Amino acid sequence: MTDGVRYRAVAPDTLDLADRAALAVNGLGGTLDPELDCLPYGQVHFGFDPPLMHHWASADLGCGAKVDESFPLMRIMSGSRQHLDREERLHENLVARVRDGLFWDFVDPRRPWRNVYGDSDRRYGAGRDEDFCIPSHAARMMRAAMVRWQATGDEDCRRMADELCAGMRRIAIDRGDVSYYPEKGGWGEPTTYPRSGWRETGEAAGETEGVEGSMTGYHAHPIYAAALWHRLTGSETALDLAGRLARYCLQPRFWGGLPDPDRARAREQGLGSHIAARLPDPAFVVGAEQGHWYSHFHARATVLRGLLEYARAAGDQRIMEFVRRSFEFSLGQGIARIGWINCFPATTNTMEGCALGDLVALAIRLTDAGQGDWWDDVDAIVRNHLVEGQLVDAAALQRVAEASAGKEPPAFRQGEASRNRVIERSLGIYAGLSTPAGIPRPWSMLCCTGNGTQGLYYAWEAAVREEGDTAQVNLLVNRAAALLDVDSWLPYEGRVVVRNKRARRIAVRIPRWADRRGLRADVQGRPVRLDWVGNFLVFDGLKPGDAVNLGFPVPPSTARYTVNANSPAEKEYTCTFRGSTCVEVSPRDESPDVYPLYRREHLRGDRAPMKSIERFVPERVVREW
Repeated sequence: MTDGVRYRAVAPDTLDLADRAALAVNGLGGTLDPELDCLPYGQVHFGFDPPLMHHWASADLGCGAKVDESFPLMRIMSGSRQHLDREERLHENLVARVRDGLFWDFVDPRRPWRNVYGDSDRRYGAGRDEDFCIPSHAARMMRAAMVRWQATGDEDCRRMADELCAGMRRIAIDRGDVSYYPEKGGWGEPTTYPRSGWRETGEAAGETEGVEGSMTGYHAHPIYAAALWHRLTGSETALDLAGRLARYCLQPRFWGGLPDPDRARAREQGLGSHIAARLPDPAFVVGAEQGHWYSHFHARATVLRGLLEYARAAGDQRIMEFVRRSFEFSLGQGIARIGWINCFPATTNTMEGCALGDLVALAIRLTDAGQGDWWDDVDAIVRNHLVEGQLVDAAALQRVAEASAGKEPPAFRQGEASRNRVIERSLGIYAGLSTPAGIPRPWSMLCCTGNGTQGLYYAWEAAVREEGDTAQVNLLVNRAAALLDVDSWLPYEGRVVVRNKRARRIAVRIPRWADRRGLRADVQGRPVRLDWVGNFLVFDGLKPGDAVNLGFPVPPSTARYTVNANSPAEKEYTCTFRGSTCVEVSPRDESPDVYPLYRREHLRGDRAPMKSIERFVPERVVREW
């Protein structure tokens, strides 16, 4: 994963996703607990002085599989060798838990918190000291195995993925042509499968059952992992599992506006107002047929990703349409132009960090599936909230901690928490919740870091696609690749240079905000005819060493957006852009315990600074993620 070609170059000091990946490796490894076999700390809180990180229920293990998936992706991007020893210890810890086709959370006196999740004791009864497996966690481990198999060729990972797929199929409850995992199957988190077998096998009556407020969300990763496994290997068991779970999740009772009975049930169960909110469908629209959702967007986005992967594997155009319509609906629940989606509409103005990776993945895969051209939306997410949501400013985090002096954290058990160099160790992780303008009392959930870092990879992989002697440049960001390098001066200047290494043909996508009348292009200083295919400029007959130079104006613009309209949480934001890059969001939140976002005054300049960098081109790239 760290093998490849390294070389020095001088490039614009602008957005480089490889740099972000190197920072992510620091945070991924720094938040592992070497005293607990390198399991991750589930949460990190900067709103205390000093900050702290602590373990968190079964999430340490299930989301630890996300970290196991993220590590190789970040190394492919950056070539970073930091924390290799910790990564290996984490991977060995997780692999040892795969037995009998399931991913077990073993009884462990060092982790008395492992089967307490939210108010799970009240919902499911006091947890028992029993090994358990959560299917969504098993699927995350299966995803990690698939990535590692593709990245390294490790046949043990291939066999583990196949074993996990069979195990998830074995414990699924079948009802006709659908299968599911029961909410109250065991203790702790919803859909927990105890070693002794399911306690109950009833179906969920509605979407908001369960502590996460999304029953479909608990089926999302098994659908995704199984469908991808079928596409990679042709496994019929995988396709059958994905299809049965997909049909379960597509039932109308899980979609559309939240009906009164569900709202009452949510209140009765004690779910927070952010989950129990009612979001009715527009007049004359059956939202359940269009993928309209309520309650916890990240959970919804994960199931959309699973459904999309199944639709691609099965060639199901109706499900493909469902996902596309739902994605379009989702973009309207926030400020799509900066990649901010309100994850709990009608109640709060916050986006969960997990959803950033989901948004990037959905936009790219819908485009790959021929469901439209979503590259401008990918560009908007990546240049804005995806990178703003990554915690990289140590001074800002220190100011938050100092402003929080005197605030006492809850009591923790021995070995549960650490306050050792938390800021330094955490740089590169993702925030848990953010507004369009800031991150109040910044904290992080392990799941957000797992998803957010993978969003970086999805964008990096898709920025340049290579096949034979042809390359396609989809995003105008700095990127080193086997056939070419991309140098981008955006947003300072409308200048992009594609430095050819071995390509004969290069197609470069021009963003929709660029005025084609002002576009100029040349190869080695020689003007060329603009040969368009859709939104792509095509350059043919290139030779090694040729430089393709593109120039165009970068228009400034300002726009106002209203979020949570017609609700008590309604708020208006004004965003200032250069091209697709947001340079300011107002009103700003100047509270001392807020990590500020979009403090990008330096991007208003008209000349990009340059820097000397080491570029890395990996030997292998994971294309099916």
